[in-house]
Amino acid sequence: MAEKNEQDIFDDLVITSDRRGVHRAPKRPGAGWIKFAWAALATGVLVVGGVGTLIVTSDSISMKDFESIFAVPTTAPSATPKPTAAPTIDPASVVNVLNATGATGVATAVGDQLAAEGWTIGAKSNASETTEETFIYYGNPSLEGAARGVAQSLGYGTIKLTDKYIESSAAITLVIGTDYAG
Repeated sequence: MAEKNEQDIFDDLVITSDRRGVHRAPKRPGAGWIKFAWAALATGVLVVGGVGTLIVTSDSISMKDFESIFAVPTTAPSATPKPTAAPTIDPASVVNVLNATGATGVATAVGDQLAAEGWTIGAKSNASETTEETFIYYGNPSLEGAARGVAQSLGYGTIKLTDKYIESSAAITLVIGTDYAG
């Protein structure tokens, strides 16, 4: 005799998906975005860390380049005048003369004029680009008096403390601009 099994709720299941097994739950909508967000955050942290490491270890980018961006505002300077050095003629200070006027022979003429007044002249050459104003650059604060002396000997020019020409053999570099009267 054939045995009959009694029908229960498990015999009439309707299959609604391709999944099989009761241990799998359906995927939550939007669950892929969470993985993407974590991956994007990790990528961003790695990129910022790598760029930061390159900036710190590289010689081509200096933190001094960013000082103006992140400068802390300072209080207004006091009314006391800043002391300046008196102009002096210092034959021990070598002066390089660069012609930034675009005209020929200006560096030689000005160099000869300064030599006649007691200055030691180094190189007389053309500058890489023209400028409108004449500048006297000095690299050491102790040379301010000598730079003022060059300006006094010329009768014009603006002195500036800079390390732009620090690698040259001269203590002072004169860049003659188009304001040269001849």
